[in-house]
Amino acid sequence: MPAWSIESPGESLSNRTLAAMSVLPTARIQSIARAKAILEVLAAHDGGWVALRDIAAGAGLLKTTAFNLVMALVEVGLLEHHPTSGCYRLGVEFIAYGRAVERRTDLIALMRPYLVRLCATSRETVNLALPCPADVLIVDSMEGSQSLRITSYAGTRASYHSTACGRALLAYGPEAVRKQVLALQPLVPLTPRTTTDRATLDAILAQCRQRGFVEEIEENEEGAACVGAALLDGKGEAIAAVSIAGPLTRMGSETRERIGRLLVETMAEARRSLMSGSHEGAAGP
Repeated sequence: MPAWSIESPGESLSNRTLAAMSVLPTARIQSIARAKAILEVLAAHDGGWVALRDIAAGAGLLKTTAFNLVMALVEVGLLEHHPTSGCYRLGVEFIAYGRAVERRTDLIALMRPYLVRLCATSRETVNLALPCPADVLIVDSMEGSQSLRITSYAGTRASYHSTACGRALLAYGPEAVRKQVLALQPLVPLTPRTTTDRATLDAILAQCRQRGFVEEIEENEEGAACVGAALLDGKGEAIAAVSIAGPLTRMGSETRERIGRLLVETMAEARRSLMSGSHEGAAGP
């Protein structure tokens, strides 16, 4: 499950990202796909200058269509135009975008020792999730050592309303983001026990803010239970979440409470490490 913004793991979702979360008409989605094809053509030339005809051919577009999109990308600084040759190349804006992704990767590296420790302590599956506009992205996962365990994979996407990670992110995310996500995404029932009532979900999120962790019991997968807590930035907003999941037969109320407290303590420790810029001690017992 990027953080709430592309600027850094410690900053909340920008207005620009909020705007992008709105439902897009088909024509606009098509334009975005075409612009992406143009960027991929230019990226394949290692940042060098590329003629418009080659851009159009590589992206599979009519020259007039390619020209209109390329000029729009130049106007917003994503492309540069050579005044003499008339060729185009990627703009320096992508340097900032690349660095933002690198910082997100740093966050994953920071959290890895904590995931290892949580997995060893609980012997259950541990997931690290990042918030996306429409869903949650699992970016790291460690399977428990039990013979019967919950399986998850990095790159998997999950819903906000039915998962512990998603709920933790919503509970501690900016209020505007929470409202936008819930307005755009219907609370789809994934199992007979999935919470589909907005008021009930709001109460669950409020309880999460009081306890510091949140649960879901057979709401995302029958026979499974999960506990999650958010990693907070300096402003107290969620930039990631960690969950521990296992079969319901082993995840009774006392176990979930114990895991919840463990997650809260671990996330507080990880937050201190994040704020100080030091990763020392993360892998301790």
